[in-house]
Amino acid sequence: MSASDITVTARQGDTLSSIASQFTKATSNWIAIGKLNHISKDTSVPVGSAIVIPASLLPDEPGEARVIMVSGKVTAMGTDKQSVKLKVGSQLTEGMQIETASNSFLTLGLSDASRVSLPSNTRIRLSVLRMARYTRSPRTEITILGGKVESQISPLAPSMGRFEIRTPLAMAGVRGTYFRVGLLADGTTATELLSGAVEVSRRTPGPGVTLQAGQGNIVSAAMAGLPVALLEAPQLNGQAAMLPGRIAQFKTSTLAGAKAYHLQISTDARGEDLFAETRSTGNPIQLGGIDAGDYFVRISAIDAMGLEGFSRIVPVSLRPPPSAESPTPIPSAPTVDFSDSRQFQLSWRSPTAAGFNLQVARDVRFSWLQFNTTSKKPLLMLPRPPFGTYFTRVQIRNSDGSTGPYSATQSFVVTDQWIIHEGEPIASQSDWPR
Repeated sequence: MSASDITVTARQGDTLSSIASQFTKATSNWIAIGKLNHISKDTSVPVGSAIVIPASLLPDEPGEARVIMVSGKVTAMGTDKQSVKLKVGSQLTEGMQIETASNSFLTLGLSDASRVSLPSNTRIRLSVLRMARYTRSPRTEITILGGKVESQISPLAPSMGRFEIRTPLAMAGVRGTYFRVGLLADGTTATELLSGAVEVSRRTPGPGVTLQAGQGNIVSAAMAGLPVALLEAPQLNGQAAMLPGRIAQFKTSTLAGAKAYHLQISTDARGEDLFAETRSTGNPIQLGGIDAGDYFVRISAIDAMGLEGFSRIVPVSLRPPPSAESPTPIPSAPTVDFSDSRQFQLSWRSPTAAGFNLQVARDVRFSWLQFNTTSKKPLLMLPRPPFGTYFTRVQIRNSDGSTGPYSATQSFVVTDQWIIHEGEPIASQSDWPR
């Protein structure tokens, strides 16, 4: 007797045929039931007799999967070929195809609390989604059409349900296991076992391979590869950095055997609410389109065969760098380049700017202003002031209203006939006359 078999108690008038019809929906199954219970004839069964019915004869009922996390663009297509955009709580049924776009993620919850997660650019079919009547044992089969699937399967007693991941080349059958299965670029199948045990076999006849926790293998059209040890989880080296343009940058420690790194960003400590990921052969690793904030990063290493190792989840805080805006340039000191009896003109050298603020004062500290005005060009015509010594300076005005530092101060003298400079420009306050 198997742990998943059921036992029923015979009632008045029951025969093996009636019991087979009621519990297995096929009268002919009385022969198998009789053999298991050592009854050779389809006769009345004594009232109160315990009759064991094999789990293999129990009919299936439709199972279901529900969306428990979705991020980005994820769609499902039913057997009616109609596409449906998924949301948390959406119910999926047998035969549906599901596809995740770039930086899009999905986690499904099965009836036995198992979870199946799809990263970006993955396409699967829910080939079988059922459960046995009476025992409620799930029977799930997922076919990978592209990408990768990560599964955390609830433990059940032997023969109490079945969970299989299939690809064009391989099949992985498990129960009570945390593992990944994916299609690599060359068409081979990669299986990575993080806990439990899994049996990996080719879809065509041939010997299978049993993987233990911490092992992976590659299945090709020719053979099922031998188990190899998965890489340990890499360490993030130092603080994550936020670069201009919403680019997040991460550095990892050197890990022997690592040919690439897989980095995912989530908003939760379990690494389930994913919203961005990348695979990179470089170090540091950069990922665009990330806003400043507090996140969790899951990092793993990929070996030369394409097998992804253990992952590590660490909290990170991404903050924009301190303002690194270029300082506003300083124009040259204004000089007098024209004058007559009514007016004079000041001009200065400057890069292109939104505008300028110009001051002319009677004192070097600009406390006694004669002119305080603006100009859109690096020159300005002003009314001729009375006889005396004056000081002038200019600053750039930016388009946002901010201003740069003032230029050096230039003094000039107004006489009855001329307006002439007096000495060299004064570069700083320490050079001001006392």
